[in-house]
Amino acid sequence: MKKFLFFATFSLLTHTVFSQAGFHAGVNLAFNNAWIFNQNNYGITEMDYELKFGGLAGIEAGYNFTENMGAEAEVNFVMMGQNYFDRIRDFGPVDSITGKSPKVDTYRHIKLNYLQVPLLFRFQTTKEKKDKIELHAMLGPSVGILLSADQYYEADMDANGSVELVDASMSPEQNVIAFAATPEIEEPEKYFSSLDIGVHADIGVDIYLNKNIYITPALKLYMGFMDVNAEATRQDPIISTPANEYSMSRNGFAAISVGIHYINIKSKKK
Repeated sequence: MKKFLFFATFSLLTHTVFSQAGFHAGVNLAFNNAWIFNQNNYGITEMDYELKFGGLAGIEAGYNFTENMGAEAEVNFVMMGQNYFDRIRDFGPVDSITGKSPKVDTYRHIKLNYLQVPLLFRFQTTKEKKDKIELHAMLGPSVGILLSADQYYEADMDANGSVELVDASMSPEQNVIAFAATPEIEEPEKYFSSLDIGVHADIGVDIYLNKNIYITPALKLYMGFMDVNAEATRQDPIISTPANEYSMSRNGFAAISVGIHYINIKSKKK
């Protein structure tokens, strides 16, 4: 009996647990649905929101301090923005008799590309050696730098069913006081802030292919805290009404991502 207890105790004390503590790195790809919450249409009639899809590609590196907690940094290229559509009068032909314009099909497209750097706290469930799957959740701040921007309107300006590109010198150029006062046509980047700061979240699973390599299907979420609009556009439009007074706009996205990662696992005795 004493011999049995000795060997049982020895086996328990020397049992190796599969610990996730250690350095890890990998790559992520994602398909996202992006939004700009609260549109700034520069005095043009507000339009209905349309779906805007984009993508995300990036790298990550981190360190798990314990089996359940760690930190991770990512560097991601993210495509965001917003699409709009509505039937409005702003771009329709003016009737020579009534002086009014009919409602015509109008589209607005905003494309914003960012370099985002999320700094995340990571939690993952405990994983025994035989397990192949663990759950993870990450949350933290994210800093984004605007790499490029594009914005343009399309409208049925002749009310004949043919949608065409609206000249940038006409709109939105003439609807922003600071830009209308200059002779040159402002580039799309001038309408948007160069910096965006928000919160990034990630919830998913780690599926181990072997001891060191795992893939990560996950849901990524982002919400910006800063005004996406450049300071020059943060004003009531030339033709101002209570309905179109200025208020800030924020970026956001939800993404389905898949990553592949390598972890340098530390085993421990207990």
